[in-house]
Amino acid sequence: MPATDLAGSRLLHDARTLGVATHGGAAPLACASHLPQAHLLKGVIGRDQPVVELWRGRDEAHDEVIGAANCRFNGEVLFATVSVIVSDDGNDALGAATYTAYRSLLDALQVTGYPHLLRIWNSIPGINVDDGGLERYRRFNLHRYKAYAESKRPTESGAPAACALGSYGGPLVLYCLASKTPAESIENPRQTSAYRYPQQYGPRAPSFSRAALWSGAGSDSDILFVSGTASIVGHQTLHHGNVVAQAHETLTNLQSVVAAAISRGARDIALLSDLMLKAYVRHASDQPLVRQVLAGHGLYADAVLYLHADICRADLLVEIEAIGPARSVEIKTETIDMRDSRSRSSSDSQVLRENG
Repeated sequence: MPATDLAGSRLLHDARTLGVATHGGAAPLACASHLPQAHLLKGVIGRDQPVVELWRGRDEAHDEVIGAANCRFNGEVLFATVSVIVSDDGNDALGAATYTAYRSLLDALQVTGYPHLLRIWNSIPGINVDDGGLERYRRFNLHRYKAYAESKRPTESGAPAACALGSYGGPLVLYCLASKTPAESIENPRQTSAYRYPQQYGPRAPSFSRAALWSGAGSDSDILFVSGTASIVGHQTLHHGNVVAQAHETLTNLQSVVAAAISRGARDIALLSDLMLKAYVRHASDQPLVRQVLAGHGLYADAVLYLHADICRADLLVEIEAIGPARSVEIKTETIDMRDSRSRSSSDSQVLRENG
């Protein structure tokens, strides 16, 4: 859909819309400037135009800008974005940007009364680059932890579901969903909890849960936010250099997380196929192989959004995240080109329903 058509979109101007995440394109969409917008410099595989995720709740939403955080909330859930330029002075610039972004976000959540992070997406320029003797992702983990600890937020059990992917230049970008009520943290029995990784992965372990199970207020089904998941068993990467084997291992991990959520009483979730997926692929040429693996597991591979991005470990070739069930979350991704506005089932429509 052309930007001129998107400007007239009913959903874009619906009072219940919370915000957007734009994947690709040289700049944020001007027609969405009235909303919190995360502009993510990642390639959209199989499409030559940006793709927009549009998040919408069931109630009218209201705006507030607090420091660097652009927020929109509706009484139950909040969508927020933060974008911080990473300077090129070489003096732990990524760490400083991370700390600034997270403190701005966490302060805004406290002020607005939505203190519980459910899910956060992190877009890190040059995520695997050596930055003064320490990989940028490892610097990010140090300063995210510092911001969480100073704000008295959980750094281990109770930390939100999350992912951290690379971007091709630009600022550090965060976007998140937060709530007035906490989610239940879910871990994967096949994996060491990320916050317990040994120091071989950096001086500070990552602060996130494998998934977050959230009920909302008065809902009759739960929403499961599954963090970015990859070919890691215990704390070690498996299947180095083999994207097909990594994709199979990743799906096994995702199925294990879903089973763990079900064992904790997750409602309306029975199978991985009940959730909607987004895949990040390090090498765009590997996307057909990843798609084939997903289809071979009985998943609707054509409904997956495939993005070209570096992953938090340099030896990982694919990462997949999930959210659902579809009955509670109807996720829409909309291409900014009318020639490619084809429907992709429920993943074409992006709606967050806080109350089921």
